[in-house]
Amino acid sequence: MEYATYLGSLAIIPIIMVMVSKTEYTDYFMYTIGPATLIYLFYEMGKFSVAERKKLLGALVFIIFSILFWAFFEQSGGSLAIFSANNLHDTVAGVKLDPNGVNNAANSLFVIIFAPILGLLWVWLSKRNKEPNTVIKFGLGFLFLALAFYTFYATRFFADADGMTSLEIFTLAYFIITFGELCLSPIGLSIMTKLSPQPLQGVMMGMWFLASAYGQYVAGILGAGMVSPNDNASLTEKLISYTDGYQQLAIYALVTGIVLIAISPFVRKLMGEVK
Repeated sequence: MEYATYLGSLAIIPIIMVMVSKTEYTDYFMYTIGPATLIYLFYEMGKFSVAERKKLLGALVFIIFSILFWAFFEQSGGSLAIFSANNLHDTVAGVKLDPNGVNNAANSLFVIIFAPILGLLWVWLSKRNKEPNTVIKFGLGFLFLALAFYTFYATRFFADADGMTSLEIFTLAYFIITFGELCLSPIGLSIMTKLSPQPLQGVMMGMWFLASAYGQYVAGILGAGMVSPNDNASLTEKLISYTDGYQQLAIYALVTGIVLIAISPFVRKLMGEVK
């Protein structure tokens, strides 16, 4: 099985190369693999007890919501990269920085700094029986995401007459979005393992990563929808087009977070004894 894994990984590389070079094949793959995976999962669920099936349904809820999260979150490689290249000044607190460098590095830097701090906060709250459960943390992730995209939207209010706006506000938005990621991403694989019967743990972890792929796929579609249809649009018009899109993403993220928190008691029942 180990050698088959190595050989299969090598054999798939040419197929991946074709999918990258001809994106219509990627579309076919994404349209097919998700439904096929769900059919397989529901088939396998029939082999387990009622309690185990409920836990798998709970894991599926997390997977579905994670697709939405990454669809909103993963704008850094698309619309935010173009926005930062075209519409941002190049100073933060008087320090000259490349806006696209900030776009590429700010989230990673903030994760490195604040992941241990947030982890210690969860431990501190846990000792006092006040730590939010996993579903609430997912909901909080969406609320931070909404606040971050409202902040990206707010950059339009700091723009000059040429359509150039504040890199400081842009960086603040990345600071906020980092906490959304830290509320969701680190616990994803852990909860997949805890909610899955041992024979399906690998499948469920694979579905978690497939959800990330779907999220990034949808993120590209959303980002493309923000582009001004006029190639010769001014920087101000591009600023308005992108920030209008970020406002819409903020609304979607806010509604999704509220819905997730509202259904948290139902999801917690599906999870059974898993904390």
